[in-house]
Amino acid sequence: MPSDELSVLPVPNLDKAPERYDNEIDELDANCQQLARDFLRETPAVRDQSLAQLRDWIAKHPNIKRCRTDARFLLRFLRTKKYSFINASQMLERYLACRVVHPHWFQRLDIEDREMCDLVEAGFLYPLLEKDDRGRTVIFGDAGTLNPKQFTIGHGSRMHMLVGETLYDDASVQCAGFVLIYDLSGITMGMLGLVTLNDIRDLATYLNNAVPMRIQELHFVNTPSLALKIANYTLAVINEKLRNRIMCHRTWEDLHKKIDKRLIPQEYGGVHPKADHIAAFMQRCHVYRKPMLALDDMDFEVTRDLDYCKKSAVGEIETGPVGSFRKLQLD
Repeated sequence: MPSDELSVLPVPNLDKAPERYDNEIDELDANCQQLARDFLRETPAVRDQSLAQLRDWIAKHPNIKRCRTDARFLLRFLRTKKYSFINASQMLERYLACRVVHPHWFQRLDIEDREMCDLVEAGFLYPLLEKDDRGRTVIFGDAGTLNPKQFTIGHGSRMHMLVGETLYDDASVQCAGFVLIYDLSGITMGMLGLVTLNDIRDLATYLNNAVPMRIQELHFVNTPSLALKIANYTLAVINEKLRNRIMCHRTWEDLHKKIDKRLIPQEYGGVHPKADHIAAFMQRCHVYRKPMLALDDMDFEVTRDLDYCKKSAVGEIETGPVGSFRKLQLD
């Protein structure tokens, strides 16, 4: 991201085979350099070769009509998949397909949209001002702000995408990853009624296969017993690696044993008021508004003979895999 946070970023080039590629990338700090080298297997030579290979693949892909090819965008997928070309290209393909198959979830990521703005101002989901001691970006969510009389599961999904798309191009995010914290204390039966099992399965498919996001930890605080059934069903359809990174906490004091409490909003024991975190995120949304809206102009042809969005473990649900993993439980 540019050093001037107030500058509005330009619309990216969507020509799948431009005359000149955008190779501008962010310089990594010492921590991210080590992470990129030791965990992502990144060197300048590997990075340049992989970018060239992925761009050539995009240019020749018959179903990709319009797509970003700038280095920041492609590094989302290459770094997430540790420079495995096959895995990175599959993730990019599924990312593009999911945007077509589920436009109500993944398009119109506009901070000037009244409903999106209302959710941001309510504090439904936002990145915190400071990273943790390992350089990871921390995202905070308050599920209780999703008013079922005003919003749907689609609004919640779009908010997650809005947050993600303001961060995915950030080199520190690509290298160090995310930590997510959700306050579930405000969940009601009305909110749970917004979610269907099909929604969970579709979202899990996307999360498993198409999201260029290195989730390092996922913390749930104050999980009500009425949400456990849905929580355990969700665990059944996400991949094992992510499942093993989920932690549940009864109280904020329990969370503080895992997360530096100075990072989280003041209202939960931290330093900066919730309003400060939200204001900074609101500003970031305006900076990234044009590039995010331009994503809707990418063009990908989804054909019946290709199962871009279908590959996941959700088929196992019918045979009852719920007993094959550690369920969430409250004493």
